Amino acid sequence: MRGLKIFSLAFFSYLLISLYSNYFDGELRELIYAKGLSPSMLLLGVVYALAFFAVFALGYSTRFKVNPWFYALGIFVLSFLEYPLGPLLATLLIVAYCLRINVYNRFAVHALVIALLIPIGLYLAVGVPLFEKHLRYELVGPLVFSALLGALSIVYTDTSTKVKTLLFLIFTFIFFLGTFRSLIVLMYLAYVFDLYSRGIFRVDTKTLGSGLLLGLLVIWLSGSIEAILIRIGFTFLVFHNLVRLSLPTGIFHGSLLFSDNPRHMIAGLFGASGNYTYFFFGQAIADFGFFGLLEAFLLGFLLRESEKNTKSFAFVLAIMIYALDPGIDAFLLIFLLGTLLFLEE
Repeated sequence: MRGLKIFSLAFFSYLLISLYSNYFDGELRELIYAKGLSPSMLLLGVVYALAFFAVFALGYSTRFKVNPWFYALGIFVLSFLEYPLGPLLATLLIVAYCLRINVYNRFAVHALVIALLIPIGLYLAVGVPLFEKHLRYELVGPLVFSALLGALSIVYTDTSTKVKTLLFLIFTFIFFLGTFRSLIVLMYLAYVFDLYSRGIFRVDTKTLGSGLLLGLLVIWLSGSIEAILIRIGFTFLVFHNLVRLSLPTGIFHGSLLFSDNPRHMIAGLFGASGNYTYFFFGQAIADFGFFGLLEAFLLGFLLRESEKNTKSFAFVLAIMIYALDPGIDAFLLIFLLGTLLFLEE
């Protein structure tokens, strides 16, 4: 039950922070609603967040076996998000599985190299978002992909803790330049859960120091703690409005999941430009309404299955907690399903 306990702690902490931002601090509430959404009691959003979490927990607790080809099929279907390259890469993954080649273990170092080259190349060729703010959303897709590969490499690369600490610090600096605080958090989660899953995590000066560094960087990028609270509060407000608009059968009917920029679609739904994050269960309910409970069940099941392997557990848990704010999308699901397809040690 350790995965569910850790995820529950993060989930309910996030929920409480969002409610604090929307209810108990008048100044924060005014800033949140200044973005244009109508004031609301958020009761509907809270009820469905809890209902979806209950089904997530049910999926986690359910004991049944799934044929690995279920994961392979899911990867192949989702890969059409990036047609024609996506299906080609998915086919190669499936061939590797048939040949008993564990891609995650075998090519973790290659993933590390790619994860480093993508942002460095973009910064040199296009510019650095920290110094050119307009580049932030132009580079979001490649930077998220780079962060996922980076998290994978930190967890799956067989090297010393010192080297992994160095990698974490390097990626922290890279995504600091990219101004994406959530990607820094993802790298930290992968690093800490890797240590935890291998039984070497302990609260010492190094751990506290890295956590403090992360907190200072995230606050610096955000402008203040207030900005973080506004971000969390507004994300849950978006989720609440998605619930209100999506019942009973959803409004996107799968197109959000298969969008290459789902957060832009959500912003467009509310008449805004840019990207709106939509909470962990936002995509499921916006796409499928009540039927999104099936996706919540699947996510819980995936978390429980990941515990069969220390590496997969660290990687899956890191992605799921990272996704509490931005929400689930096809890229994240592909990485989650791939983790379980190549589950063996």
